Amino acid sequence: MQQQSSQLNKPIDNQILQQEIRNGYNEYDIRNAWQATNGNMAQFKQFLQGIKNQSFIINPINQQFNDDIQVAMAASLTLHQQYIPFGKVRQNYIPCGLLNVGNTCYFNCLLQTYYFIYDFVSSIVKCKFDHINLQNIVDKRLINSIELVKNLQNLFVLMIGSDRQFVDPKKVILSICDDFGKALPIGDQKDVSEFNNYFLSRIDEGITYLSQSLQKTNNSQSQQQIKQQLPGQSLVQFPTINFNEQNQKSLISQKSLLIRQSSVIVENSIVYKLFYGKFAPQILIKGQTLSKDCQQELFNIIQIDVNSKSLIEGFDKYMNQAVEYKNDKDEYQQAIKQFWIQQAPQVLTFQIQRVEYNKEFGSFTKINSFFQFDKEIYLDRYLLSNQKMAKDIQIQNQQMRDRLKKIDQELSMLTQFNGNIDIIQNLETTLQFLRLQNQNEKQHPFYVDSNDNKTTIKSISEYYQHYIKKRDCLQKERKEIELKISESYNSLKKQKYILQSILMHEGNPDAGHYFAYIYNLDDQKWYYFNDIHVHEEIEQNVLKNAYGDQSNSKSAYLLQYVKEDNAKFAQNSMVKLKVFSTSEDQKRYLTDGYGLLLSQQQREFLNQNNEKLKQEVEQQKLFSQIEMIITKYNQYLEIANEKQRKYQQKQYPPFPVKPPYLENYAMYLKLKPDERLFKWTILDNAIIKIMPQSNGLFGQPGINEIVKTQILEEMNKLGNNKPQHFPSNQEHSNSIEEYKQALKLQCIIAYLFEQYNNNNFIEALQALHKYMKLAKLTNQQSFFYTLAINLKHLILLGIICKIMQNKNIGESELKILKLIIAFQMQEHFLYTEPKFWNDQLKNLIDTAINTYGVNEKQKQIQEVLKPMIQNKKDVEICSLLDASSQSIEEYIQNLQSIYLEQQFENNLEDFLLDNLMTTLQRFFLIKTIQLLFENIQKSSTILDKKVILDIVGGIPQNK
Repeated sequence: MQQQSSQLNKPIDNQILQQEIRNGYNEYDIRNAWQATNGNMAQFKQFLQGIKNQSFIINPINQQFNDDIQVAMAASLTLHQQYIPFGKVRQNYIPCGLLNVGNTCYFNCLLQTYYFIYDFVSSIVKCKFDHINLQNIVDKRLINSIELVKNLQNLFVLMIGSDRQFVDPKKVILSICDDFGKALPIGDQKDVSEFNNYFLSRIDEGITYLSQSLQKTNNSQSQQQIKQQLPGQSLVQFPTINFNEQNQKSLISQKSLLIRQSSVIVENSIVYKLFYGKFAPQILIKGQTLSKDCQQELFNIIQIDVNSKSLIEGFDKYMNQAVEYKNDKDEYQQAIKQFWIQQAPQVLTFQIQRVEYNKEFGSFTKINSFFQFDKEIYLDRYLLSNQKMAKDIQIQNQQMRDRLKKIDQELSMLTQFNGNIDIIQNLETTLQFLRLQNQNEKQHPFYVDSNDNKTTIKSISEYYQHYIKKRDCLQKERKEIELKISESYNSLKKQKYILQSILMHEGNPDAGHYFAYIYNLDDQKWYYFNDIHVHEEIEQNVLKNAYGDQSNSKSAYLLQYVKEDNAKFAQNSMVKLKVFSTSEDQKRYLTDGYGLLLSQQQREFLNQNNEKLKQEVEQQKLFSQIEMIITKYNQYLEIANEKQRKYQQKQYPPFPVKPPYLENYAMYLKLKPDERLFKWTILDNAIIKIMPQSNGLFGQPGINEIVKTQILEEMNKLGNNKPQHFPSNQEHSNSIEEYKQALKLQCIIAYLFEQYNNNNFIEALQALHKYMKLAKLTNQQSFFYTLAINLKHLILLGIICKIMQNKNIGESELKILKLIIAFQMQEHFLYTEPKFWNDQLKNLIDTAINTYGVNEKQKQIQEVLKPMIQNKKDVEICSLLDASSQSIEEYIQNLQSIYLEQQFENNLEDFLLDNLMTTLQRFFLIKTIQLLFENIQKSSTILDKKVILDIVGGIPQNK
């Protein structure tokens, strides 16, 4: 067989060399490909195709170059890790996605397809590692192969039971190494076929070593003995590529690196059985009936030309390749190299070659044209065991195909009369014209005359019917032949394969993105895998996108079929293989076939990972909340600045001192000279808004210290806007009490005027007395202090004026007048009183009773003024003055609670202030009170009774 194989070798023909140069390849790559494939045209074309699919080259000889690649790879992945969106929780019954760690979407697709192959996952997950010591192994590549299996095991375990939406394949990627133990830079697009071979060979090497070493005894043996083959096994090598000494110094393609001589698969291993098959090639020389056997060939991925339009047509073309054969006379003959499957894999993989060289533009282009494939295919016709039957069918089919060609030629002739005229259509048109030439069609625009043309019509009709009959017979025969061809292999339908995975490419040859559609045999649903994004997909959309069309750049580039036996195992098993449940679904979690593969240690590993995910979710939630807190804080700053601007523009005549801004505690602090407490307060408000259960910075129990520290760390990034020096508890408490006191004073004023305007004078005097006592404690420059001085006199004058204007002083009015005397005797703000104020007050009361009293006026006057005349307080009346009614306390409490409970963002205007200032402005504009007080201030003597009555009641406009 080696002799026959060598007969195919010859120096590259200059015509072939020039043709491939025109196809876009350089001479160096062409000659290397020819030498590497020993002149085998089929392998030569496939090799060049692999070069076309590559996007980078590396030098496996230059140690420093490899070191740089490995360092750059690790750095790239580490940098990418910083932007991983942690804390994503997987939806129940949806498979786990994979993180793209730097242009590795195509590898993620491959990993997902491997994950859906139960036997492969089982062999990985069940591997044992405790019995080996990597330090005792010299071969770096072998060490990396073992680590690759270990990392892939961990990845598969996570994909089986992790609650994460996606997991990280970084460690698997970094474990894929060359023969020198250096990580391959797989962050670029690859020739998927050869990379897949290399990846599987490393997996097979790791699994084989682990399984063999596990069977050895505990006797001390060398690593070389452990690596010896088990009885009955053999090593299957990939094709070897030899380069001369000069070429060793130059850059060689990644494909060359991946199929070096050291890449081997152990025959009968699980990887071999699943993914590799054997071809038994034969050479059929033109003009000869006998075939010549060639050396067996190992295959993994079958390359299909997209121009074949369908998978079966492309598969047939691949299995029958035109070659040149060198005979015994050193002459080259045209031949067909047929491939027969001697041993079929359980997983059959096809790569659709959609890239070709565009001579016009001098670059590679991607073909997105329609390419059909079936959901089920049968391998029987390609099996060596069915060779005789299949060849007989092929001969019959070829005869029928030859007949189909003749039929197509004959049908084509019917449309090529006299060049390009369709004879049937032309005869039909002629008949239509002739039939218009009768008396009934005179109005028709194509009517000419009514000469007798029946004979002509009859003759042409006979011609027309002849060709119609001929066409119909040819078409009928064609359908019958096509049906026979389609049914010709019905007796060869035992080896059934079912479509499971479709790897998709979107983009152009230079750049693009890979994703996958995978069919789950358990629930008979298609799933869409796009790195971290996974969801169900309807079959109609899957096939529509996968077949491809010129309207978009999406199309299938890799198809994976699984043997029906595997599918039946999944469908008939009492336990479903893949349920994709999360740990929240306690009844179904890890009860499927994949879950039952896991050891107790692996289950504990999953449990730890899921617990870590919960922490990540909480941490992510916290980070999100902190981000929202910072945003809210900045919003509050902007709102506060705008409110401050509006407040500063307001004017409140006739008051020289502005009232405090009490809309909320934060704005009260904002108007103070030092904004430090204000910033801490709005931060506290922002925290309570976003994290209501935290009680903020100042609540009890306070916010978690770790959370507080994280918030403050983020706040430190705000520059000048960040709050400085966290206030002490005492400082904060004092500030709150100060705000409450200001609120209380404002509430009392509001209550006072509410009672005053409703003529509830006893409650008004009680409120005034209460206000005076509190206002004395405020700063003399404050609004409350200034207002107290004004209200002390004007409220008393206003009450007396209202009583006089009612013109009826009874017992209730006398009681009010006694309260006025009692209030005056409290000596509030005594230093601010006008000259003779006590005497003026007594005179006003005397005038009021004398004018509007009912009986015993003098006695009433003496009774009212007695405490002031005797300078002895009326205890009973003073007690009434000091008594705070329940209504005022409730009033204060209700208003305070409204203000204290308001969050900053509620945009509550200071309605209390606005209403109060409107009331005060109106009160100070009452002419009766103003004239009376002005006269008292100006007069050096007690006002005359007539003047008082004129002011109070004599001039209507003064009321």
